[in-house]
Amino acid sequence: MVSLDGAVETDSKAREAGAALAERLHDEGLDAALSQARGLHPAELAGALGGLESGDRAMLLAGLRLDEVAAVAGYLEPRLRPTVHQGRSSQELSELAMILPDHLAADMVQSLEPDVVEAVFGGLSERVRERLGALAAYPPDTAAGRMTGQVFAVRQDQTVAQTIAALRIGRPQAHRPFYTYVTDAEGRLVGIVGFNALLFAAPATSIRDLMQEVTSVPAGTAEVEAARLLQRRKVLALPVVDDENRLLGALTIDDTLDVLEEAATDDILHLAGVSENEALESVRDSVRYRLPWLAMNLVALLLAAWVISRFESTIASAAVIAVFLPVVLGQGGNGGLQTVTVVVRSLALGRIVPRNTLRVTGNELAAALVTGGAVGTSVGLLAWGWQGNPWLGLVVGAAIFANQLVGAVAGVCFPMGLARIRQDPAVSAPIWLTNATDVLGALLLLGLATLLISYL
Repeated sequence: MVSLDGAVETDSKAREAGAALAERLHDEGLDAALSQARGLHPAELAGALGGLESGDRAMLLAGLRLDEVAAVAGYLEPRLRPTVHQGRSSQELSELAMILPDHLAADMVQSLEPDVVEAVFGGLSERVRERLGALAAYPPDTAAGRMTGQVFAVRQDQTVAQTIAALRIGRPQAHRPFYTYVTDAEGRLVGIVGFNALLFAAPATSIRDLMQEVTSVPAGTAEVEAARLLQRRKVLALPVVDDENRLLGALTIDDTLDVLEEAATDDILHLAGVSENEALESVRDSVRYRLPWLAMNLVALLLAAWVISRFESTIASAAVIAVFLPVVLGQGGNGGLQTVTVVVRSLALGRIVPRNTLRVTGNELAAALVTGGAVGTSVGLLAWGWQGNPWLGLVVGAAIFANQLVGAVAGVCFPMGLARIRQDPAVSAPIWLTNATDVLGALLLLGLATLLISYL
């Protein structure tokens, strides 16, 4: 387990390294900065580059050798990866495609103009051209778009001796050969053999006798779904097959970590209404990503304001009710946001699915009964003691309690409903939640106050 302190320390080191690189670049020039950059581990250099301004980052990447760029590319944040190939000639791009991990090279090819792609493919070896061409045919957010095509496969009618001999020859071309995949004469995946089994088996043993059943994933499977399957199976790689079960490549454990991290990051950013493509130095990007979310949230607030305006006479007769209005709305919204966060995270991790809505709603309602009861009672007693009116305490406490229940139900139903219709629940569920808790919270408090106005 990685502690929060460790993560913070890592981020702090990356910022310090980035600041030191920028200072070296501006004070001593590019050569001095490159010399310092080459002294860093690729992961540390990627973190440092992420903290630089775009112009400084581009200058340093352009000055690094292609093998150095390839080494750091896999550690860069996804939004920064296109910078590794921007401004490069087609020859440089061909060389870069030869040494980049498969899925990064395929992503690079997909981002280029058609005429540039043709020139880049012309500079590749036939083996790499075929491999990248196959990968680039799939969307980047699928298992096939993320996989590596550099896997080691043998026929089931081969022997252990033949397999080991082929492995020794093919090892330089095999990228992270965690397993030996077994195919039939038509290239269809039929099994898997671990390297331990090859090591201890007699040379004349048939691969058919050693192989075990293997779990594979169709090429078009969403990358997040494939990554969760790999995680559940607790294996180092998951083979990817086409519609006829022919082996295409494999999704590896390090790819899985990237996919799940990107998915979790997207969900967290969507909950706040921002984007990972947003840069602090870009006012235009900040406005473009934030304004639509703020506009939608404004609609919810205006709707709540309209509801409140329907109770002007109640507020005029018992102005103290208005004092507790933000408390009622805020408590319902905060409780609901806790529920939304837990539900969205559980959906993202595959722990729940939309058909679990009733069970999850029951659990959240049970929790809300306790938390809402505790908070509602506390605030009700406070209102009674402050104003000396038990009816005021009853109205406020009951409204908080009821709005906490609203938040619990809305916090489950909105993300579950959005997931059911194949919409991202992290994007708009908080907005719908705000609508529900603000509008119904105001209606509950002011409606109860109107019914009991003679006692207030």
